[in-house]
Amino acid sequence: MKRNYQLPITNDQFRSAPRRPSQLVIGNWLLVICCSLLFPATLNAKEELVTLPQRDSVQLTIYNSEDLTLVRERRTLSFKQGNNRLQFSWANTLIDPTSVEFHPVGKDAQDALEVLDASYPAESHEMLIWTVACTKPAGYSVEISYFTSGISWSAEYTGIVDAAEGSMDLTAYVTVHNNSGEEYENAQVRLVVGVIHMVERIIDLAQPRQQGAPRPMPPAELEELERMAEDGINEDPGTGMAKPKEIQKAGLSEYYIYTVEGQETIPNRWSKRLRSFVVQDVPLKTVYRLEPDKFGPSFTKVLEFKNDEEHKLGKEPLPDGLIRLYKDAGQGRLGYMGTLASKYIPKNEEVKINVGPDAECTLKEKRLSLRKKDLVLDQWNRLVGWTTVEDFELEVRNFRGRDVEVEIHRSMQGKFEFDSEDAWEKHDADTQKIHFTLKAGESRKLTFKVTTKNGENAR
Repeated sequence: MKRNYQLPITNDQFRSAPRRPSQLVIGNWLLVICCSLLFPATLNAKEELVTLPQRDSVQLTIYNSEDLTLVRERRTLSFKQGNNRLQFSWANTLIDPTSVEFHPVGKDAQDALEVLDASYPAESHEMLIWTVACTKPAGYSVEISYFTSGISWSAEYTGIVDAAEGSMDLTAYVTVHNNSGEEYENAQVRLVVGVIHMVERIIDLAQPRQQGAPRPMPPAELEELERMAEDGINEDPGTGMAKPKEIQKAGLSEYYIYTVEGQETIPNRWSKRLRSFVVQDVPLKTVYRLEPDKFGPSFTKVLEFKNDEEHKLGKEPLPDGLIRLYKDAGQGRLGYMGTLASKYIPKNEEVKINVGPDAECTLKEKRLSLRKKDLVLDQWNRLVGWTTVEDFELEVRNFRGRDVEVEIHRSMQGKFEFDSEDAWEKHDADTQKIHFTLKAGESRKLTFKVTTKNGENAR
């Protein structure tokens, strides 16, 4: 819903006008400015209003780990000599009333303005009134900040893999979703990667209270979040989507803040997709894997890259999101390869995307023999202990026109011994693995023996 923005009457108009307070409507907010010589305005008083220009600037800092957004908005307001009463309403929004703050901006405003108190009228549980003393009447820039829920963001990545599967062009996107009840025009958007812990959810705090004033937000939470946004509002003019957005990244403790270049208008109940970055020719490795714990029981093709400088990445962690890969089939045609629902990717972390089986590289397993030995019987001639000896053969064949990498994980259960003449190595307590390069058109056979003690023999 588009909001009306309005300003009180001027000082000259005020002297000749009837003695009634004037109002300022900001989005869902209602700010009332009245002379200190008058009685406090009633909530239903009729006022003379003139049109106010839109917000000077607004900044959204969106925390995805919680349903939380820090909003910092600046406007230029006219203040009269003496006490000015400013009325703030959060009706029909998901604003956290315990977090609303009023701050003069700049030395002149800080010298001339002082917030004397904040009161909560009995007529409404969705409103507060500030009393602001002004020693020098003029127009001043002020900032009103608060937390709201209902705004979130998600990340997506698209990789275009070349025909040889040796590299890809990686494009990252972020999509901002606004269901907060308020519209934000020409907003600077900042996206926070990291985990915070809230005492109470903002969406719960935004609901009307039955009695009493709102509870203050825990100071430690407020100070930490204010500190993360202390660099202020970027007032550079926005450029829309005429060119790709540059998203600036900055590390802060265990958090990372992604700042979208320029400004964006994000209407209520809308989603907006922004391009984060494009990296061309990211080195890509193709590995044929048998790793049942991660990719299932079948031999499969996995495309791998790292979030590091060697792969033209690694400047910052990558937010969790969907990574979709497509293969360049030539003449502008793309073939879908696979998708990974990736979690948060730290710097230097390896990313592995399973793109399914590939008939150009195959693996066949054959058990060559099975025998039992060291049988143990109890007094009733029941078998209570034995040892099995199994011989296996794996054959890997590469039908591709280039070399490929192969990695095979073999897990066993119980108390076992693993013997092979090939270069297997221990991966964990139950798993052996082997990694090798297979030349184009070649095949390789691997043989190994597994001896497993069962029952009384395993004691």
